[in-house]
Amino acid sequence: MVELDFRYGLPFCQVTITHKGNFIVVDNVLVDTGSGGTIFKMDKVDELGVTIEKDDTIETISGVGGVEFVFKKNIDGINFGGLEIRDFEIEVGVMDYGFEINGILGMDFMKTIGMVIDLNKMIAYSVKNK
Repeated sequence: MVELDFRYGLPFCQVTITHKGNFIVVDNVLVDTGSGGTIFKMDKVDELGVTIEKDDTIETISGVGGVEFVFKKNIDGINFGGLEIRDFEIEVGVMDYGFEINGILGMDFMKTIGMVIDLNKMIAYSVKNK
């Protein structure tokens, strides 16, 4: 179970990202059912050595926040409330949306873990943990 923090009128959480034997705890991660993909801030994942390489493709994504250029990377894992999803593809971008945000958990991640969001209790959990 993960406690959600209600800020800017939106639900935020904390996750742990693992890559090449290293890990970081990432806070200010938006739980966004309106986002198809999972994206993390370039400055954050750079701490793990997740950087753009010459063979990476740059793509354009768009949403309520506007248009952004991202690149995709497979990371070793994302840990959400004790449940770790291994070998998961994320998007990496600048994420300059005018407020403090380090990532977005999109529908790709939520569906993979079977996330249930209880907005009355401000918690999220995975049905795969049961």
